[in-house]
Amino acid sequence: MSATGQVSYFGMAPSLLSLPLPLLLVLCAVLHPAAASGGDLLMLDRFHRWMTAHGRTYPSAQEKLRRLEVYRRNVELIEAMNRESARLGYELGENEFTDLTNEEFMARYTGAAVPREDGDAMADGMGPIITTLAGDVSEGSRASIVDLNATAVTPPPLNFDWRDKGVVTPAKAQGRCGCCWAFATVATVESLNKIKGGQLLDLSEQELLDCDVADQHGCKGGYIEEALNWIKSKGGAVTEATYPYKERQGQCKDVGSATRYGKITGARRVRGEPQMKLAVLERPVGVLIDARGAILQNYKTGIYKGPCTTMQNHAVVLIGYGVTNTGEEYWILKNSWGSGWGQKGFFFMRRGADGVKGLCGIAVWGTYPLM
Repeated sequence: MSATGQVSYFGMAPSLLSLPLPLLLVLCAVLHPAAASGGDLLMLDRFHRWMTAHGRTYPSAQEKLRRLEVYRRNVELIEAMNRESARLGYELGENEFTDLTNEEFMARYTGAAVPREDGDAMADGMGPIITTLAGDVSEGSRASIVDLNATAVTPPPLNFDWRDKGVVTPAKAQGRCGCCWAFATVATVESLNKIKGGQLLDLSEQELLDCDVADQHGCKGGYIEEALNWIKSKGGAVTEATYPYKERQGQCKDVGSATRYGKITGARRVRGEPQMKLAVLERPVGVLIDARGAILQNYKTGIYKGPCTTMQNHAVVLIGYGVTNTGEEYWILKNSWGSGWGQKGFFFMRRGADGVKGLCGIAVWGTYPLM
């Protein structure tokens, strides 16, 4: 019974009757399952199972209804794309992000700032490089660029993956903090420390997030290069156990005499896919990509081919490359969206077929530590 003495439809407040019919039907399914269509009930049941699998709850019925509609749209995209998977060469799948719009996902799970372009980049045909989230890198901190072709002495292997060498830690989750820059930085140092004879350890992203603040923007973005310089200045990084990740920026903590690992001597930039192929043979490389779009958000397996621009906003780690049986070239990358995304947190991207900047701008800038 409403306040006016009238009985509202299925006991709902009159204001809810202004909802679009699909939403209204789903809300009816929530309150009175017998009133909904079979398709709505199947989607609602699927959503409930997804909620259980990911431990998701919502503060109100209206928020749950809103998230159900977002989930529905993502599922419809996933199923539509997967019907074309043989042609596309990749598949999508549900994950912990399936109840987020792409705008929400981008705001929470990216956060890379792009180094300033210079005359060399323009001369190489790279064009202007977009700076996002933070300001330009200061002139004094810029890493040098080396011609790796001049140092290559043998033909590179056809396929290469640092995971096969046991020098890559499992994919981590940055959560709702745009500090992919810290995760990419730490991943390169973890691997290089092992390559150079040290232990393979989980090192701390949180210390970078809290303490490397001079030219960084915490959960709103940052630079791999600046972060490497900070680790160099401290004589390495402490372990994750010493300084655990909190998914938010806090006050810098004094770790006292805690042991530091990965004593790097500097950082170096690399650009162009041929150069990156040579660089990754020596150690994993931090790279920037454009991660916009619901396709990558819902990626599951296969070689990602876009759509994307070359306006990078996300930092990931290049750990290898390969060629399929049909001759398609690809990169192997480590992400920071957790092990439930992609292939246990890793993914493939097309290589060698997207011009000088590479797919999603991957070839514009790469950065790696020296030791």
